[in-house]
Amino acid sequence: MIKVTYNTEGIRVDVGNISKYNKNLPFKLKIKKHVSGEEQWSIDLNDYWFATYPNTEMFDVEITDSNGRIVYIKTWDVMEHGNHFYKSLWMYNKGLLSKGIFPKGLVIGTHDGEFGEWVPIVQKRECSVVLIEASDKQYEKLKNNYKNNTLVKPIQSLITPNGGEVEFFEGGAGYTNTIVENVIRHWETEEITSTKRDSISITDLILTECYGHIDWLHLDVEGLDAQLIMGIDESKITLPNFIIFEDYNLPQDKKDEIYEWLHHRGYQTYSEGGICEAVKLIY
Repeated sequence: MIKVTYNTEGIRVDVGNISKYNKNLPFKLKIKKHVSGEEQWSIDLNDYWFATYPNTEMFDVEITDSNGRIVYIKTWDVMEHGNHFYKSLWMYNKGLLSKGIFPKGLVIGTHDGEFGEWVPIVQKRECSVVLIEASDKQYEKLKNNYKNNTLVKPIQSLITPNGGEVEFFEGGAGYTNTIVENVIRHWETEEITSTKRDSISITDLILTECYGHIDWLHLDVEGLDAQLIMGIDESKITLPNFIIFEDYNLPQDKKDEIYEWLHHRGYQTYSEGGICEAVKLIY
């Protein structure tokens, strides 16, 4: 009677002869953010209708009748609906837990914490994690989303390879905020603003906020990812065995550089859709 499908094109909901079982039509289909439960989109449904939503990443499906009573819920699940990178980080983290290690993670560039390969692990409280976001609006939402999770330490800060004052660019809904100007100029169609900001080096961040050790690192910093990884001072910090970062905004020579750098240190890399993972297969 009700069929929900998550696929590469998005979420599709098909309903059959629903009035046979519930006369309170129309039903209301709601697409909700998995973390906050905030409603993202909605539409009415009647007998034999269907609806589609063009994104699957961490969205739940809720259907109510015309009286507001819930008749169906489909919850996003990392192993059922997550892509390769969601599943890979999830399984790496599980592997550490199975060995009696409670993982420590670091995420730089969290946006508001509604999505990202790191989110399911943090939601399940299966790691301790430091979450870094530079933009004001996104940081406030991030804090609210994880305010009841004592294993989470949110920090509003700008992280660079070496620290110091930099120019920080922000635009639109805040999905693109960066110190790499050409990246935001390429992607953003709305007004872009810039400010001078003090930054912290990634090495100092790990030393002071992560006590010098992390098990996995997740980066989404719009063109600065590779520089941050290579900016970690290996004389002070042991590199984590699992790293996820964006390589979409890197020119080919910079991709080649970071891949070679990682391979030289014993990592195996896999890239798809602008995301790359680097894993040392020792767990």
